[in-house]
Amino acid sequence: ITDHRMGVKEYYPNSGKVISQDFFVDNKSPQEDWKQYVRLFLAEFLGTFALVLFGDGAIAQVVLGNAARGDNFFGGFLNISIGYGLALMIGICISGGVSGGHLNPAVSLAMMALRKLCPRKVPFYMAGQYAGAFLAALVLWGEYAQAINMVEAISSSSSTNSSSSSYTSATSGIFATYPFFGLSQISTMSLAMDQILGSAMLVVIILAVTDKNNMNIPSSMAPVMIGLGLTAIHLSLGLTAGCAVNPARDFSPRLMTLLAGWATPGPLQAANHWFWIPWLLPHVGGVAGALMYQAMVGWGCSIQ
Repeated sequence: ITDHRMGVKEYYPNSGKVISQDFFVDNKSPQEDWKQYVRLFLAEFLGTFALVLFGDGAIAQVVLGNAARGDNFFGGFLNISIGYGLALMIGICISGGVSGGHLNPAVSLAMMALRKLCPRKVPFYMAGQYAGAFLAALVLWGEYAQAINMVEAISSSSSTNSSSSSYTSATSGIFATYPFFGLSQISTMSLAMDQILGSAMLVVIILAVTDKNNMNIPSSMAPVMIGLGLTAIHLSLGLTAGCAVNPARDFSPRLMTLLAGWATPGPLQAANHWFWIPWLLPHVGGVAGALMYQAMVGWGCSIQ
């Protein structure tokens, strides 16, 4: 029996196969199981908290800083792309040794599809990811509350459309993604394919970096390489839909803005209720990317 980051694998001599023990009943007591589940939940919670805090924090600094100063001193999309890559690196470093550092429900579902994660552990992974992202958005709102109010005042004074809401689209993009183009210019299908493609490539990058039968990248370098992969996705695929590629990173902060009173338009009503695209379709892309890598590269590497 050998211990792997993504789960325990056990060799069955009668079949000559190595099968993930996670998919079978083990001899652990219920109390030991719950302790493990709590550790996984907490690791994913804290890792995702760091991901969203630093990632959305990079967005906040660019949006609020530039608006307050009236120039581009705080940079632009390149800063956000690098910031989110570094945020993912930090999140993986925090949680990777305990849970594998998924920090993304689409990644957890993809690992389950490849039999690298026990199905009964998936709810604990996802619960930690969504809860961590929500708390991070809440903390970030508190951190930048006065700056947000300042930018909203600047936006309302320069806008001809008055709003009764304190928070508008001038700052909602700090927390959740929205289409860059209007739906009169781009189709829902294009937005859907954008999220599927981005999520698929993220999972391909993760599997390639962690596949010891491929380039055999040291595990200590995995957070850096995966973080750079996310930066590359932002730089290449961020225009159309904002590059969420992570249901927890998008939906939990979006829910926070809904509860906090963001409107004009509402977080769930904007762009013809587009919120379901970055919430649900990354799961499809993640599984597709996992199966694609396994079929095209993983299988070939394993038989060398």
